[in-house]
Amino acid sequence: MLKKLACILASLIAFSIYPNYISAAEVPVPPSLYSEAAVLMDADTGQVIYGKQMHARKYPASTTKLLTLLLAMERGKSSDIVTINDECVETVPRNTTHIALTQGEQLTFEQLEYAMMVESANDAANAIAIHLAGTIANFAKQMNERAAQLGANDTHFTNANGLPDDNHYTSAYDLALFAKEGLTHPEFRSLAGTQHYEIPPTNKQKDTRMLNNQQYMFCLNDTYPGAFAGKTGWTEEAGKTLVTLAERDGVTLISVVLKAAGTVDAEFKDSTALLDYGFDHFKRVAVPPDFVTSRIDTQQAAYLPKAQMRVLLPDAVSLQDLSCALNTSGQEVTLQAPASSDSFMDTTVGVFPLEQTLVQGTPVEVTAISDPPSQKKDSGRIWMIVVAVCAGILLLAFLGIFLLRLYVLRKYRAKMRRRNRLERKMMQKQRPQASQIIDVTQDKMQKNKIRVIDQDKQ
Repeated sequence: MLKKLACILASLIAFSIYPNYISAAEVPVPPSLYSEAAVLMDADTGQVIYGKQMHARKYPASTTKLLTLLLAMERGKSSDIVTINDECVETVPRNTTHIALTQGEQLTFEQLEYAMMVESANDAANAIAIHLAGTIANFAKQMNERAAQLGANDTHFTNANGLPDDNHYTSAYDLALFAKEGLTHPEFRSLAGTQHYEIPPTNKQKDTRMLNNQQYMFCLNDTYPGAFAGKTGWTEEAGKTLVTLAERDGVTLISVVLKAAGTVDAEFKDSTALLDYGFDHFKRVAVPPDFVTSRIDTQQAAYLPKAQMRVLLPDAVSLQDLSCALNTSGQEVTLQAPASSDSFMDTTVGVFPLEQTLVQGTPVEVTAISDPPSQKKDSGRIWMIVVAVCAGILLLAFLGIFLLRLYVLRKYRAKMRRRNRLERKMMQKQRPQASQIIDVTQDKMQKNKIRVIDQDKQ
């Protein structure tokens, strides 16, 4: 009983002294996924909310077309007339997805974009690549260069459509980067979010081509509320892959799952679980402009963000829990969540560019701080800590008095038990002596009685 009470009091003290302790009820529980790799990203800032093997290199299948689309939006013109050549057709196996393009057929560049994204046509992706770069190999080089510019360090592509190749790979994180960058183009929502599309007859095709999107996160009567764009993918080597973009209450999230298996529609179930996790547990928080300066120990310069710092945080992590660190050049600042939160979120909350304030008209040299101390505390936070410490001291005092009282009581009871044992031993020793005295007395009385009788006889 004493040990249980001590544990309870110790727990109360711990909660009082550490007010930032995250209770189990407040901590969000990430979903268990069927996919081998996955990521959930804030489309506005690039913040990773949660990831599973998000930098592992995997075959992407047709999700490759997100990067092909990005280059098409950046470098192509929707009104251009594209003529299909031999390379475009011959490099696409007939047992893969295509729209039966033929040599010499002419379509608009925009029609090819829709064919690539809605129907996932591999020959349409080839046509775009050849139109922009001359050959598929040249376009693949441009894809890799653009990926590197975006910070997609786990990507290397050899073609524009995602057909399997040992040197064609990417990661869940990199695919999210491609989708994030794609959103900067107004036409992306339509190209990556159209359910049905028709290509009228061409110079080589007399029938209208009817195209249907199989990204069921937004194609089956709005399967997932808020989903508006994405891309499917499948090959035997890649398994099922899926990219989904959804928005709710001003927050846009990008979900990527790679090699989903183990159940029917695993890719859709995982994507739903990821998006639910983000929308249900994270909310938008605006970081004040002076947040950085308040956490960097410098008397020479003030560091302010070039743009508003917006982050997504769960209820378990407050703005005051974040720490700041400048990079080596001092041009960017990283906002970091406590290490204890790595079980339910990525601890890197965001990386933001900074502008340096001039002091008396002279630029101040920036000094990088790897782990800046947080010296300025919120007055309310300090008051909470003071109250918590006082409460902890009172609890310790109460615990000490209580334990001392129990100690004294136990000593007193032990002393009484020893005294009782001694008294019982003394009584046991005295009983034989008393019996002997009684026997002697009786013997004397008998002898006296005999003497009296003898005297009477005389």
